[in-house]
Amino acid sequence: MPTLRLKASFAAITAAAALSLALATTAMAQSASKPAAKPAMSKPAAKAPAAKSFAQRLVESTQAKHPEADEIGISATTAKGCIGIASTDKSDIGEKCEADDVKPMQTGKPYVEKEKDGMDVSVPLHDATGKTVGVLGIGFKAAPGQTEASVTAMATKIAAELAPQIPSKAKLLAAN
Repeated sequence: MPTLRLKASFAAITAAAALSLALATTAMAQSASKPAAKPAMSKPAAKAPAAKSFAQRLVESTQAKHPEADEIGISATTAKGCIGIASTDKSDIGEKCEADDVKPMQTGKPYVEKEKDGMDVSVPLHDATGKTVGVLGIGFKAAPGQTEASVTAMATKIAAELAPQIPSKAKLLAAN
């Protein structure tokens, strides 16, 4: 009897092995008939965003601290003349200065322009040593009780906050 069981077990194992071999052979044959998968194409590396200039980082961080200002820009005299070097309105960057930007650099006095939706103020911008390095232009949203004097005071205060952060005009004009 033990021999019969042994023969039956051997027969069962042999049949299972044959079945496994047949399945494996069929799977290999099927995969061989399929076209080879294309190698994964690597996507070109995404370009890193251009580094922001020192002046651009200044205007953006200043606007975050002063929500009453709806636009902040810095203009300065460069080799290309007086141009906008940084702004929360990207279309102003690289644009030629307007009269209200030039006057504060020439006179050292603020310039206020009334707009239908608020007031624009331009004040001289100084570096940490007190030297005039450009103009800070700030657009203030209309607010109750707003006067030329109040927006001029706010703009002058914001410019004074920036001055210690500007080591020199060269740093202000630096690409990053």
